[in-house]
Parts: sequence; structure tokens; C-alpha cells
Amino acid sequence: MRISPRSVFNLLCMTFAVYTLVFILQVFTPTISYHKPTYKDLENFTYRDASSRAVTTVSNSNTHLGAEENNISKISDAHLHKLDWKLLEDMFFKINHKEALLFGKFRKKPGFLTIGIPSVKRKDVSYIETTLDSLVMHTPPQEQEQVVIVVFFTDSNHTWVVKRATEIYHKYKTYVDSGFMQIVHPPHIAYPNFKYLERKFNDSSARVAWRSKQNLDYSYLMTYTRNISKYYIQLEDDVITTSGYLGKIKNFIAYNLKKTWLFLRFSGLGFIGVLFKSSDLPKVAEFLLVLFDESPGDLLINDLKKIKGQAKDYRSRPSLFQHLGLVSSLENKIQKIQDRDFPGYRKRKEIGWTPDSPNPNAEIHTNMDHYKNFQPEAAYFSSARNYFWTVDPKNGSFFRIIFQKSINISSISIYSGNSKHPDDKLTSSTSVSVSNVGKEGGEKCAERKNIGKFENGEFHYNVTNYHHNTKCVSIDINEDQTTWIILRDIFIKTKT
Repeated sequence: MRISPRSVFNLLCMTFAVYTLVFILQVFTPTISYHKPTYKDLENFTYRDASSRAVTTVSNSNTHLGAEENNISKISDAHLHKLDWKLLEDMFFKINHKEALLFGKFRKKPGFLTIGIPSVKRKDVSYIETTLDSLVMHTPPQEQEQVVIVVFFTDSNHTWVVKRATEIYHKYKTYVDSGFMQIVHPPHIAYPNFKYLERKFNDSSARVAWRSKQNLDYSYLMTYTRNISKYYIQLEDDVITTSGYLGKIKNFIAYNLKKTWLFLRFSGLGFIGVLFKSSDLPKVAEFLLVLFDESPGDLLINDLKKIKGQAKDYRSRPSLFQHLGLVSSLENKIQKIQDRDFPGYRKRKEIGWTPDSPNPNAEIHTNMDHYKNFQPEAAYFSSARNYFWTVDPKNGSFFRIIFQKSINISSISIYSGNSKHPDDKLTSSTSVSVSNVGKEGGEKCAERKNIGKFENGEFHYNVTNYHHNTKCVSIDINEDQTTWIILRDIFIKTKT
């Protein structure tokens, strides 16, 4: 059989085209190979029966990792990053939405806006209810059909996740059952062994692990939410919003509709208030996943923005979201940053002890968040000329005064509420205790001795023999309160 030169040329061209196509697919398409996790692969992973929505921990040892310090499910040291990538691909690209959904329902029609809120356990404090209350307050019923709030619990302490998810569901049952809110937790998710990550930006190993895990959590949440609404906006679990936020978002999108953009900003703080088209979420999620350990998420999306042809930031002012949390999700970090462009912003004043203060020098520790600029220190340090106003008093909330030096107490007087807000006072379910233990050891203000309770919003205590070597005074709320609380004045007298 005779083959003409033209036929040979055509065959070579076809072969070259096939190889070129295969090369392009390999380069630009994520390689997703199914790899079923095994006990040898993971030290700890989870499985949930979707019908019962109960979470159990499966482990190849008798060690329970629910209370681990960094909230990280670790992969066996021997497997390192090659195995990590197989697991990451499996966990993050193959999402079963029905299994991941703890509480809520999927609406038949896509909404206009999905609000993604990753949430993790913080030490002694939680802000998620304040964030959800603000969103509910500022999303009128007629707009709730256009919005879906997805709360993604990222903590690996699965007992805690189920408890908190159930609490959130019961508090916001109407909104969850309507599809306005969803509560999500992966049925099984693994993280790489963060101790092998390279330190960059002069960050500590703990911070590198924290921000790397954040990027993986963002990637999962974006993949989960990609088909829920037309647009997606990223928040954190310690922010508040302002009235009319949805209409303002729509107007800003319309104003920039003909421009080339990967995201729009509705806040000046990091990843808070960053809005994407949902059609772009798979690309953003993959970018965060591939480079999860390279940079913080807000820096990574800035790099992707340039790659996608967005020349500059498009930011709406005034800001629609404000950061309010003090206790960071990064252990032992206090985060005081706030958005100056948020309506009603007032610079947080540093309040501290002065020599003319009637009270002993001390540090204030509380797990209650303050309203606007009404900081916890204002109740104790007279120089503030203000008071502490908290929005979330509930069972387990505390306000602790830890003294710089041991003192001998002769009297304590505490006043709550004021003339403008007489109902914002502490009830008889609130107790006061003292301790000879300050910050040393594990729990702050441990081994407390109860010395009384509030009556009609006030507490008064006088002793003749003095409380010797006192290092802490603790105010503990033992029942959920239906009102906000004002802690107006605290006076502690001592004897040398």
C-alpha cells in the first residue's frame, strides 16, 4: 500500500494536535484522582451518618483529639506531602453537599447572594451569635429569599461542633428551616501536617499553621457554596453589618458591571467583605488550595486578581462590615483592628490604670463582647469616665479582675445598669467570687470562693478580717439574660 507524502503530513499534524491537547488538559485542568482515606492515611478523620446527623470520631488509636491545641487533624508523619495532596484533592474537590449540611435546606432557585462565614472555637468567647443577629436584623423578610447565610464550623473538635451547631439551630430555627441559613461541617476532612510548612513573612510556626488552615477552610467553603447564589461574599464570625447592606451591594455591582474584576471589596479589612461572582469560585478555591501555605488568603487573592486582569481594587465606601472581635482564632492573640470607614466608627481608646485610680492595678479578662466603644476596662478604671456595655450575656459569661499584686480586700461594691437603661442590669443569678490564684497555671482565677450574689443590679461586700492575698475577683453570670448588660462601676478597697 502506497502512502502519499500529504497523508503522512496530515497524520503527523493530527498526532501533534492530540499530544498538544493532552498537554493543555494536564496543565490547566486540576488532577483529581479518587483516593479513599484509610486508617493508615489518617491519624484522625470523621464520618457522619447524614440521616441521623450525628458526628463520631474514627481513630486508629485510643487517643481522642477533640481538645487538640491547634484544631488540626494531623496526617501521619511518614506520608508527608505526596499523600497530603491525594487527600486534599479528595476532601476539597469531591464535596457531598447533603452530607456536609448539618442543619438547613437547599432552595430550589438560586439566590442573589451567599454569605460565607467560617467559624472556629475561640478560647472562652464566641461572637457568631452577634454576627448572625446583625445579619438577621439588617436583612428584611422580603430580602431573605435572595440571601443564604452559610455558617461553616471548621473546628476538628467534633463534639463541640455538634453542640454549637445544635445551639445555633435552635436559636435561629425559623431562619434555618426557611433556607435563609445553613449550618455546615464536612463529614470527613483532613489537613496536611502543618509542622512541615516553611515559615514565611517572619511568621511563627503557629501563625503559619493558622493562616494555612484558614486558606484550606476558605477553599472548602467556596467549593461548597459555588452553586447556591449568583454572588458570594466572605465574612468572618466576629463582624457586624449595617442597614440596607444588600441594596448597597447590588448598586455597587451594577456600577462596576462592565469593568473587569475578580472581586469587589465592601470592607477595608483583609478577607472581610470580599465579593466574588459564584462562577469564579472554583478558580479561587483551587488557587487557595494549591498555594494554601504560601501566603495569607487576602494576599493570595490579590495575586490572582492581577492574573485575572483586574488592574486595581474596587472598594465600596463607607464599609458595610465592621470587625468587632477582640479574641482572635489564633491562640493567645488579641485583635483590636477596626474599619475606620464603617458608619459610626470611633477609635478604641486605650483604658488603663493611673496612680489616682481608687482601685488596685489589675488586668480585665472577659468572654463578653462590648458594644461600640463601651469597653470592659471602663467599668473598673475611673479614668475612662464610661462603662462596659455588653450585647451577649449568657450562662457561663464572666468578668474577671486579675490584680498585678496580691491584695487584702476590705470591701467590694459593683453597680450595673444606669438611668437611661435601667433594665440592662445583672440579676440575682450572677455571683461574685474571689481567688488566691491569678494568671499562673492553667485556668485564670481558678479555685474561686463564692462571696455573694447581685441584688437589684448591685453587689456590696464588707469584711472585718479582710480577704488576704487575693489575686482575682470574678463576676459570673449563671443564667442566660434576655437584655444587654451595663457594668457601670466597680470599687475595691484594700488594706495594706
